[in-house]
Amino acid sequence: MLKKEIFDSLKIFGECLLLLVCIPLGYVFDKFVIQFGWSFSEIFNFVYRITMIVYPIAAGLTLFQSEKKDRAFEYLFSLPLSRLKIITYKILPRLSLLMLLIIISTFFSVFNNIWINGFNLIVLFFISIVIGFLAHTLVTGFIEISLIFYVYYQASLMMYPLFTSWEIAKYNRFSTTALLCSLLTAALLLIPFGTAFWTTFKKFDVKPLKWQLRPYIYIVLPTIGAFAAFIAIFFKKFTSMR
Repeated sequence: MLKKEIFDSLKIFGECLLLLVCIPLGYVFDKFVIQFGWSFSEIFNFVYRITMIVYPIAAGLTLFQSEKKDRAFEYLFSLPLSRLKIITYKILPRLSLLMLLIIISTFFSVFNNIWINGFNLIVLFFISIVIGFLAHTLVTGFIEISLIFYVYYQASLMMYPLFTSWEIAKYNRFSTTALLCSLLTAALLLIPFGTAFWTTFKKFDVKPLKWQLRPYIYIVLPTIGAFAAFIAIFFKKFTSMR
């Protein structure tokens, strides 16, 4: 099974890397058509960032794509493997390739702060796994993941005043405090999300999907609601710090 998951991961990885073809195309298009004066490095950084955002979403959304397409969940769970091993074999190759993208980005200085941006990409990957498990299509899954990540990102910003002086602090998105806020926000989001995912996956069977969504309804939806309320409460305070 692990070999199959490695192959599937490399396939998704390769498809996402096709976006890098836009680098030379963009350079030629700018030089001879629009003539905005973009440098090759500017185009490279932009396209590479897009690739690093697309890959974790695609990797998470397609985690169970073959089982959904072939209706092979029954076969998957009949393998002589625990469900913990199954999910580990599925996640590990995809996560390893994401880490490779993040490491490569450090050599080209793609991000101003690799710790915060790299961590956020890992959070995006795990959000994609949780939501992708139930997503009906790649398009709806992409929209749902984008909205939830936006809620996570905004909540991490709103967390900033809790760790600083409310009256004099100015937000610094590359500070250690900002990283701490991202870590805490991710924990508050991914722990309940992971609980809902694992509870569902552990008991998942051939019954209709709608009968197996209870952990998502009772855990994921209230978590998103709590995050939205937190953002609403602290939004005005945070904007005064910027």
